[in-house]
Amino acid sequence: MIEWTAPIRDLIQSLPNQWGPDIIRSLVLVISLVIANTLAGRALMRQTQLSLETRRRWAVNLRNVLLIIGLLLFVIIWFREIETVAVSLVAIAAAIAISGKEMIMCFVGSAYRTMAKCYSVGDHIEINNLRGRVIDFNLFGTTLMEIGPGRHAHQLTGRLFTIPNSLLLTHTVFREDFSEEYTVHVVSVPLAVEANLLQAEAILMAAATDICEPFMEKAQKFMAKMEAMHMVDSPSVKPRASIQIVDEKHALVMVRIGIPPSQKQKVEQAILHRFVAEFFQQQARSST
Repeated sequence: MIEWTAPIRDLIQSLPNQWGPDIIRSLVLVISLVIANTLAGRALMRQTQLSLETRRRWAVNLRNVLLIIGLLLFVIIWFREIETVAVSLVAIAAAIAISGKEMIMCFVGSAYRTMAKCYSVGDHIEINNLRGRVIDFNLFGTTLMEIGPGRHAHQLTGRLFTIPNSLLLTHTVFREDFSEEYTVHVVSVPLAVEANLLQAEAILMAAATDICEPFMEKAQKFMAKMEAMHMVDSPSVKPRASIQIVDEKHALVMVRIGIPPSQKQKVEQAILHRFVAEFFQQQARSST
């Protein structure tokens, strides 16, 4: 019995001498990272001149940077132990890599998001038919506040959902607002082919021109600045109407407008309300 317990006792007694300094360094590192994150968070909360989205974006980015720094420092602190153990755990590591494929893909997806600058906190994105506003992300997943219902509504539904970052490697990410200032939006109205489509196009165009007039000058200047900065052709922000025949029974009357991203729902509803009031009123008059 003594022969069995003696080696274990000797190992336990030798742990403080072998790993004691590394354990102390690790505890100091964890405490330092927690204090740094807490102080930075409190400092950001006091910056009331910044918008809530900006403060949240900085807080998320800071937390992720501290996490990466902490992981790197942990590897440096425990490098000798990791190197010793890694030599004898090659087979186990291969098995873990196979079983943890999804986790590894999440890490790679996070790296891809960072390098490609796919999105940041506050952006409206669509991925795998899921739409939402980004409110948080980390090495494993991204949390979105759902926008909808459906693809043609622009209101927050109040539901949160989290997607694994591995989806970034297999699905296309659509950013609905590449700029916080102005974006291009399309308002579409489905009608029967038998309806007076030209009249509908004229009414929709007039409504969009009138309602979007307050945004036009600033939107044009902003798009010109973006074109010069990125050396790309920017879309026109002036309202442009068009008709698309879907099939033998249905058609779409559409108008493209340039507006601030935060005004999508408000402006679209104002245009549709005026269109419904004028178009169907004229249809009723012509039928009597």
